[in-house]
Amino acid sequence: MRNGLWFLSIGLIALVPAARADDRSLIVIFGPTTDESGGRAAHAAADLAHDWLKVDGAYAELRRVGMTEGQELTLHTASRELDDAFLDAARNGRQADLPAFLNALDKAAYAAARRPGKRLLLAVLETPASSTLAAMKGGADEFAYRLSQTVDFCRSKSINVVVLDPAPAAAPSAPSLKSLATATGGALVRDPKTLASDVLVVAPVARPGSDVAAAPPPPAAPQGLPVRTHFVRIQPKRAHGAVSDLGPTSGLLLLECPFSALEFQEDDKAGKYFVQARMTEIVRNTEGNPVWQARKDVTLKEPLKKLHTRQAGSLFYMRTLQLPGGQYTVEATVEDLLANRSGSAREPLNATGSLPGLGVSDPLFVRPLNDAADRFDADQVLMYDAQAIAPVLNPVFIADQPFELRLYFVIYPDIRGATPEISLEILRNGHVEGRSQLAFNDKIRDTAFENSTLGGKSEQKHEFPYMADIRDASFGAGQYEARLTIRQGRNTVTRGLPFRVVKAGQ
Repeated sequence: MRNGLWFLSIGLIALVPAARADDRSLIVIFGPTTDESGGRAAHAAADLAHDWLKVDGAYAELRRVGMTEGQELTLHTASRELDDAFLDAARNGRQADLPAFLNALDKAAYAAARRPGKRLLLAVLETPASSTLAAMKGGADEFAYRLSQTVDFCRSKSINVVVLDPAPAAAPSAPSLKSLATATGGALVRDPKTLASDVLVVAPVARPGSDVAAAPPPPAAPQGLPVRTHFVRIQPKRAHGAVSDLGPTSGLLLLECPFSALEFQEDDKAGKYFVQARMTEIVRNTEGNPVWQARKDVTLKEPLKKLHTRQAGSLFYMRTLQLPGGQYTVEATVEDLLANRSGSAREPLNATGSLPGLGVSDPLFVRPLNDAADRFDADQVLMYDAQAIAPVLNPVFIADQPFELRLYFVIYPDIRGATPEISLEILRNGHVEGRSQLAFNDKIRDTAFENSTLGGKSEQKHEFPYMADIRDASFGAGQYEARLTIRQGRNTVTRGLPFRVVKAGQ
């Protein structure tokens, strides 16, 4: 079921503007505050967002606790509507408990990491009272630990965090809140009236002729191996091949590290090269304790003539796992055992139980697997049309040059329902740049065996792999999202996957 979207790629060429050098994004999230201080903070944050959006290349998003998607803000939004939106977000945060806010903060940080250019995360939160911390599982230690995880993630993604603690000045801010701001190159703000000026120090606006210098970035973390990780949700199979309607989250945990980053030891006499690495994947709960882990050592000893081909590929590690509902953190590490170097990646994971009816896996950008270059260690193989495929966990393409964009996903339809309808949109900064309908050509229910009088009985197919293939795609530089919408009867599932297009040489 291969689908070439030739008309989609052609239509996008002229529609996508070039990326701007001054791209800057503001993500705002509210936590628990009092009515009075939260209201003052909401007005100040709304004014900040309005001024922020006046700068060319600026983006702003307001997020709420308990909601997966953020609300994109625009310069054309009326001031009153902007104020109302921020007051509503403040009320939402005021009603949330600390664990829910910390989960929302992680999602806000992840949303910021997907934005291009300068990234600023504004967290509005009063220092929790001792009684509030005591009511939280793990207490003050857990609160501090969760914030330290956020610090590590934001530092790794160059996200500056500004913490607005609008409580009366007499009440000191928690050290962990101060660390969240200072350790990420941000700022701790106590007075909402100074929010705009304090943010200007963290994210100055450089205009032609201006001698305002940018604030120095936070100290760079030591350079390690480039490691990428991603969790892909799938639907599990139960007994007799039936797809599970209810149950824990099932998925594929992926890890990738390019071979070019590893040490290759050459033995000219033997005419061979030697590579040795250790791959580790860990899933931790909110207390930081590991609930699942896997490890694999890889040793390659091959002829020298294959060295350059191998260096062009990637080292992959994939394992299948199931998790009960809850909040987790995925950690992936690769150790170069010859060079004594390592690298790691981290990703938040919100596990929710599978639901009855139409289901769709998380989509993946993929490419053909090259056995001569890639090493893929997995407990199941990624296949499409009888060909092995490899995930592209860092989808970056060159601007204004044709490339092939392959988007792989699996549909789990209700076998008693209608034929699924599939559409693919390409978005830039939340705006649709192109749209295409995709054909679903399989039969979702095979009735042949139901009426069979023979002794044999074939198995009903429950999962339908699909490859959306945009050939000769050509986009201008910028941040994009491929968004799938699958409908079957009254049920609709939407899945999105970001990718970047950069200028040659960047």
